[in-house]
Amino acid sequence: MPDEFEIHMTSGWPALTEALKLKGCPLKPWLVERFPAQHTKTIFQRYKEAVGPIRVPASTEPTGAGTGAIGGSFDHLVRFLVDPHPDVDLPAVGAQRFGGRMPTALAELAARLGIPTPALDELDHDRPVPVFDGAHQPTSRDPELVARGCWALSLLTELGRGVSPERSVLAMLDPATVSGDDLLSLASPAALDQLAALREQAEAVLVPALATRTGTWSVGPTFTGSVLMNADADLIAAGTLVEIKTVLGSKRADGSRYATLDAKVLFQILGYALLDFHDEFTIREVALFNARFGHLAIWNLQDLLDGAAGRPVELSSLRAEFEEFLRNEGEPVVEVRRAHV
Repeated sequence: MPDEFEIHMTSGWPALTEALKLKGCPLKPWLVERFPAQHTKTIFQRYKEAVGPIRVPASTEPTGAGTGAIGGSFDHLVRFLVDPHPDVDLPAVGAQRFGGRMPTALAELAARLGIPTPALDELDHDRPVPVFDGAHQPTSRDPELVARGCWALSLLTELGRGVSPERSVLAMLDPATVSGDDLLSLASPAALDQLAALREQAEAVLVPALATRTGTWSVGPTFTGSVLMNADADLIAAGTLVEIKTVLGSKRADGSRYATLDAKVLFQILGYALLDFHDEFTIREVALFNARFGHLAIWNLQDLLDGAAGRPVELSSLRAEFEEFLRNEGEPVVEVRRAHV
């Protein structure tokens, strides 16, 4: 039977995080107009004053795959700490892009980690966002095994997000023979040390702060507005949207580090909240967890919006305004996708 294809129209916007960085993109000016610097700088200063010293400095040894791999791996690691069924759809897309035996290698890796791997023909960009009821007690998986697995999942996730296989560390693997054990061998000792230290901070600070929150949880959730601007948050815990970072912060003259909050990160967090057009997740708080500093900042969403705007803000009206902006300012793009039959 010949392959069948579907035609999809997209808004043409880059992903939220990319749009906030691109020069000439109208997104940041739109946000700055509503949340001007004279008001957001107070939020940034209060955040800086509240964060203590760095607890997990950068490794003195090369970790491999760049600093981004630490952050991506830690994102996956947090999933194993709170989610009863960690989602590996994006790594599966990456495995498919790599080709050869990589999808089988991912299935072998998933089996070692005790998690299901979706069949490639079951991957669906339009499927409902997976949710679960509250945090769960992590199973007794070997921490080093989980860290190694998360390192590999992070590299495959990069492919799933569009990074070329030729530019990935995974390019060193032979598509014809790659195995789950090969994926588990990729993490360096320095990377494993970093992930172990970051996990300690998550278990000491993040997980206890969220564990008592009952209601709908989702890891890696997308939003109604994600069809217009690709965006998936790190975690929503019963109405609290959590952004997870592993950034080193800024450096003082004496070489010590301090944490900062800037417009890009603040707008990223607010962007997620605004993209929940229909209030599906009933987001009432937003939080920023910087694992390297072991610091969790939590804001009431309404208070944060009012403070950043310098005036009272009506959330539903602002969401409607944001939706209209995205629809009107985007450049429609036609995508052809293989149909699910």
